[in-house]
Amino acid sequence: MSARDAVTTYRHDSALGLWSIALRRPHPALRHHVTQFWHGAGRVAYQRDRILPCAQSYLLINLGAPQYMILPGPPEVRVPFDDLWFSGLYEGPIECEAPHGSVLLGVAFSATGAASLLPWSQSELANRTGPLEDLIGIAARRLRERLLDLADIGARLDLVEDWLLETCMTGRSIHPLVHWATRRIAETGGQVRAEALAREAGCSRKHLTGVFSAQVGLPPKAIARIHRFQRAVGDLSAGRAWADLAADCGYYDQSHLIRDFQQFARMSPAQFAQQARPDATSVVVR
Repeated sequence: MSARDAVTTYRHDSALGLWSIALRRPHPALRHHVTQFWHGAGRVAYQRDRILPCAQSYLLINLGAPQYMILPGPPEVRVPFDDLWFSGLYEGPIECEAPHGSVLLGVAFSATGAASLLPWSQSELANRTGPLEDLIGIAARRLRERLLDLADIGARLDLVEDWLLETCMTGRSIHPLVHWATRRIAETGGQVRAEALAREAGCSRKHLTGVFSAQVGLPPKAIARIHRFQRAVGDLSAGRAWADLAADCGYYDQSHLIRDFQQFARMSPAQFAQQARPDATSVVVR
């Protein structure tokens, strides 16, 4: 490992597989923009998982065998992922397969982080995942090639962190209203309405939504729904009354909760509670 802090954890589960994960807190200059760096490697025992939406976007660098993003059909389409991708904020899940194992380096950006670090419109990248080379050209390929030349995990994390510091700090400022609104939504677990946010801010809902959507990629209502869903996922347990869960997480009623699970996880809360969970952001589907 390099001199910078990195924490490595190993996980082995007979039902899920064997892999290692190295986690890194970002450099102080990046901590308002990046929530985490990670490097994961190993094989999973399941065929496919479903990545759930959360209020983050991702830089994903595949340093191993090809993986696949599954586009729903019919018919399904398997899109190979074997280089470097960016995934914007999503309002639905993404299904993935790694049949030959996985070596993946990732950067998780805060809701406003990608807009301040990266020189692309987040509103155009919302609900999209695809090759970064389409956005920055050959520089993406060169970054991956440099990473492949490094065997040490810490050195790989260092390189990506330095690349963000040196080439991606745009100096673009995020509107104070957007910073405040994203913080308020997160603090309340998504239980604050856009109308209430606008009243607190002393502006119209239309103004708030326009500024917020342009810099975050999704409107405040969508981000609040994602936070509320993530809280429900964290509080979910088999046998719990769905009406109680809905009330605790700020849903109007049980049917409202179920609709969000159908959109964000493509399954009911009861089905979700029975599925294996590789981590907090995904669920096994096959």
